[in-house]
Amino acid sequence: MLPESSVTLDVEDLRPNAGLPERVVDATHRVLDLFAQFEIRATVYVVGDLAERRPELVRRAATEGHEIGLHAWTHVPLPTLSPRDFIRDTGRGRALLQDLSGQEVVGYRAPMMSLVPEAGWVIPLLSELGFTYSSSVLPAPSPLYGWPGLPRRPFQWLGGPVEFPCPVVRLGPIVLPYLGGTYLRLLPVAVRRFGLRRASEDEVLWAYCHPWEFDPDEPFHQHAHIGELASRIAWLRRSRMERQVRRLLSDPVGPPLAEVAASLGIPVTSLEVIDPERVAPRNRMAQWTDGRLRED
Repeated sequence: MLPESSVTLDVEDLRPNAGLPERVVDATHRVLDLFAQFEIRATVYVVGDLAERRPELVRRAATEGHEIGLHAWTHVPLPTLSPRDFIRDTGRGRALLQDLSGQEVVGYRAPMMSLVPEAGWVIPLLSELGFTYSSSVLPAPSPLYGWPGLPRRPFQWLGGPVEFPCPVVRLGPIVLPYLGGTYLRLLPVAVRRFGLRRASEDEVLWAYCHPWEFDPDEPFHQHAHIGELASRIAWLRRSRMERQVRRLLSDPVGPPLAEVAASLGIPVTSLEVIDPERVAPRNRMAQWTDGRLRED
């Protein structure tokens, strides 16, 4: 029997300009239809400026029993922001989502898993802004954003919220976030099942996907903040995504992450406390990998 995995959806509009057709609405409804078919409750992280333009997406997700979380106000990496802008925009986004959903919004996810050492100043601000948990770090080397050296199990940030790290599995010398996005589209199902069987009992497992991954007919354009190669990877095998997610939803599905966080109790005393200024230094692999597919 495989362990449960919570399901998460990052709702974002990655068009480089407003002159291109807006495809995110139809794609999001397609994913929500899929969740309804399988009768699962997910955590739906929504970018604030998209929620402001398309409030019906938030209202539908909330009405159908999904947790609503904030995926930043705009889909830009955390290191590109100033603390002042982050406080203003994150508070604004949380308030908007609470108004639209009728829920207390307690979960935050950074765009592109961009909670990295350079953005460590965000951590105490998340708690100050009302978030009790984050799912914003990839605890492994990454060609976009990763924070190697962090635990794979949930932990408490010193002065900040609980963190649910992105689940990863080691395949030889490579550590992969096997439950989400590109990796669901490109890797064999056996890799996901291998990772689930290797997961420890104290991990919180969550899968992630994006509405644009269910849209194989979208014409190619380069995404902001990542290079052309990473953008092209974002188009690979999109026609396979729905089939892969159907398989994922046929396996045991866990509750929304807010319920997982609530089950730990607040304040949490049983988790390891991590000081973001004292995480182990990156090894050579992490240094070589870091940012190779980004636009800096």
